[in-house]
Amino acid sequence: MTRVLSTKVESSAGMQLRTLKDLLPILLVVAAVLSGGNVKAQGVDANGQRESRETLSVRDTIELALKNNLSTLLASERESEARGLRTESRAPLMPNIYAAVSQTSRTLNLAALGLDLSNVNLPGFPTFIGPFKVFDARVNLAQSVFNLTAIRNYQAGKLGVKVAIFQEQLAREQVASAAALAYLNAIRTARSVQTAQSNLELAKVLATLAQNQKAAGIATGVDVTRALTRQAQEETNVAQAETAANQAMFQLLRVAGLSLSSQPTLTDPLRYLEEPEPSPETAVSTARTQRREILVAQEQLRVSELETKAARAERLPSVDFIADYGSSGITPSKSDFPTRDIEVRVSVPIFNGGATNGRVQVAASRQRQAELQLRDIQQQVEQDVRDALQTLATSADQVKSADQSVTLSERELQMARDRFSAGVGDNIEVINAQTALANARDSQVTALTQHNAARINLAAALGRVEDFRW
Repeated sequence: MTRVLSTKVESSAGMQLRTLKDLLPILLVVAAVLSGGNVKAQGVDANGQRESRETLSVRDTIELALKNNLSTLLASERESEARGLRTESRAPLMPNIYAAVSQTSRTLNLAALGLDLSNVNLPGFPTFIGPFKVFDARVNLAQSVFNLTAIRNYQAGKLGVKVAIFQEQLAREQVASAAALAYLNAIRTARSVQTAQSNLELAKVLATLAQNQKAAGIATGVDVTRALTRQAQEETNVAQAETAANQAMFQLLRVAGLSLSSQPTLTDPLRYLEEPEPSPETAVSTARTQRREILVAQEQLRVSELETKAARAERLPSVDFIADYGSSGITPSKSDFPTRDIEVRVSVPIFNGGATNGRVQVAASRQRQAELQLRDIQQQVEQDVRDALQTLATSADQVKSADQSVTLSERELQMARDRFSAGVGDNIEVINAQTALANARDSQVTALTQHNAARINLAAALGRVEDFRW
């Protein structure tokens, strides 16, 4: 039986160890999003039809997933949202200009205003006045001269755009990692089909040998039954392997946004590639400058610092310039005269019920949380890199050991087969050697898969999975 591959996928706070079996639900969610979340973007050609490719490499898969995945599309929209918030945060620092025109007909009850003249002998001075008309048209201007809170909020808004850009890059890294692992799963299952078919062909040859040996009077019916039983088991293994390969291919096509009816040839094989490994210190240093989680956390900390400064700045005075100019009268053409107001206003906060103190406390707490998160992410990134390097080194040894096991198992089977053909022994040795070879081949596939998964993990740990090359 093929052992389950241990691999790792990247999360927003770090990379967690998973198996390919555990990864299937994640990839299915990604695929479901691709198929249902944005149909127009899912691998369609100029005529609006889904693409159907003859060949598919891991680079093709990553590029298609980056183009079609809902996570990257939403991250791009969040960047646009952040730019809008930056513009909004700049508004208090910009001139506020508006115009107003009004024509009013009014009446007044002086008694209701506290001017009760009923006991005063003023002939011709009524208590009720009106109706009379009032016209006013003017342009108003308000400009902040000094408002440190607004300045800090605008600075935080600008940094928010950088955070959104890094978050989009992080989403692309995560999608690229999922796409690469989906491709790896597809070629692993395809290789498992080839292995199962080779085992089946071998079982058929050995079953024929047992039948020939029985016909020659060398073997017994038990030997034939054992061989046929083994053949039936291998036929079942082939059917199971083909089912798993078809499911993995459907999953890969959906992640890439391709038509499920297409049958592309996967051009990147499951192979061992020995590459020079960077030193742990160099790799950690590279990851700390390139991992998007760290960049997001660093910028988020700067945003929190500015928000804290903005909250504290509410205790400082602010200066505003206010002016208006217009015309007022009875009507636009009767008793109308130009009028204006010019004002410089200095606002000094004295007491607002403790609202400012509350906002300072909240902002300071968020700043400390951002510092803790940044420290934890930096430690997680270092752990990811060191784990990836160790796993890559171990997987290379496992590949070499698995190759040697296949060679030795083939030699053992040949010797057992020769003994059985010569009538020296029964085919129990043959069946045992056949089982050992099948297990060795499965272990070889598992070792190769773990090696390539380790390469993907290292690229993800360094923040370079989007540029991963098979």
